[in-house]
Amino acid sequence: MNRAKEVIYVRRPLSRAAKRRLKYVGIFLLVFALLLVLFVFIGFPLIFMNSIALQRLLMFTNWNLPSKSSHFEKFELLAGLRNFYVSVNDLNSKKIISLGVWHLLPYIYEPDVITDSEFDFESVLKSGNSSVLFYFHGTGEDRSSAFEKYKQFRGFFHVITFDYRSYADSTKAELSEDAVVNDCVQLYERLLTRTNASIIFWGHSLGSALATRTLAIIQAKHVRQPIGLVLEAAFTKMSEELYVHPYGKIFAWLPYFEATVIEPLQKNGFIFDTSKHILSVNVPIMILCAEDDSVVPYTFGKKLYEIAKNERTSMNITLYYQFASSLGYNHNFIYKSFFFPYFINYFHYVCRNATEVKTLN
Repeated sequence: MNRAKEVIYVRRPLSRAAKRRLKYVGIFLLVFALLLVLFVFIGFPLIFMNSIALQRLLMFTNWNLPSKSSHFEKFELLAGLRNFYVSVNDLNSKKIISLGVWHLLPYIYEPDVITDSEFDFESVLKSGNSSVLFYFHGTGEDRSSAFEKYKQFRGFFHVITFDYRSYADSTKAELSEDAVVNDCVQLYERLLTRTNASIIFWGHSLGSALATRTLAIIQAKHVRQPIGLVLEAAFTKMSEELYVHPYGKIFAWLPYFEATVIEPLQKNGFIFDTSKHILSVNVPIMILCAEDDSVVPYTFGKKLYEIAKNERTSMNITLYYQFASSLGYNHNFIYKSFFFPYFINYFHYVCRNATEVKTLN
């Protein structure tokens, strides 16, 4: 019978040289961790405070977006979509900015598009038989990002959606709130020359701030006005959003967060104050928010509703829909609601009949 051999391992004590190496490694890791903490929580805020490039990067997260026109043109293989470009003038220079634009037809025209290779998009847009939804996407998106949402819109509207300067295949140019809004105003004015239809603005996330300010500026002009504004996943103003945004929360606890992050952004014009500009909007407003939104808390939408309903003097028609956390819509998927088409259709009705409707609770 074979006996199992018992093997005993004896751990030798570390040599002095090995102990020294471990000590130095420990000191190095401790110093590295300390320097990393100092850089992240002191160095980076100070760099951010003095770098408008970093500030732009935080406000307009336009990296990793498709930048070739071929990406957007391939969608033209689908019935009822065309890709084109509109030129606008830069706010602070003589530069011409080209904005990438999509036009998606209402579904009622889809059979005609399929059977007629020469279908005239411009003619049906000009006719005004169907209203137009003018869509402003969020900061990390491009005009193709909300494609599934557009399918819902097409049951009721022509959809016009576009990319801001320096987004996707639009012209690379300096990004600022003023410049982007100026582009949006010009694009809207170009749209007016191509359609006689009623127009509703729809903004998502940062796009809500841009849509609201654009509409407020347009209403001070002697041009045909939009008939409604929809704010989806909207925040009140950037200075409040940064305290709860996933990026901002990393630094929001710092006692100098206001001085190194909030104030420099405001100084450089990155304000995005929807709670202010909404007071100038004199058309019906619909606000949509999800309780489980991890980017923009629904409480901002609720606050905007109270402002729009109670503080506007010329028009207080405001609809508010809050979606339960259990539905899982988060920041981007409210359009999946079974009731989404109903909300769109009803709001469209309210906008068209706003002169007869005095107030909605």
